Amino acid sequence: MTAPRVEKAVVPPDHLPIWDDPHQALYSQVTIELDKCDGCRLCAVVCPANILEMYGPKDNLKVRLKADVSGCMSCNNCLAVCVAQGVFATEPYDFVGVYEQKRIGPFEFPRRF
Repeated sequence: MTAPRVEKAVVPPDHLPIWDDPHQALYSQVTIELDKCDGCRLCAVVCPANILEMYGPKDNLKVRLKADVSGCMSCNNCLAVCVAQGVFATEPYDFVGVYEQKRIGPFEFPRRF
């Protein structure tokens, strides 16, 4: 359900990236392990990009990505609240221009800065 990767735009250094333009804001991919998901819906609640939703029968809810939605900012709030470690971002996001991501290491639990 994730969009194919595109090349980053080359822009002036003082340019502010446009959130909806995939050439100016490359977002990460979310990995969901349905066999680990217990349907607690905490990940959907804490997601600042609002890309997760619950689906399925009421007695067996699971999380999934909303259709045609991008915007995962690699905050990994979902990983932090998921007791089962069943949902997490697999790649960091990247903006164009003066915004540089720190790339402080792989996503692992817990993150140490």
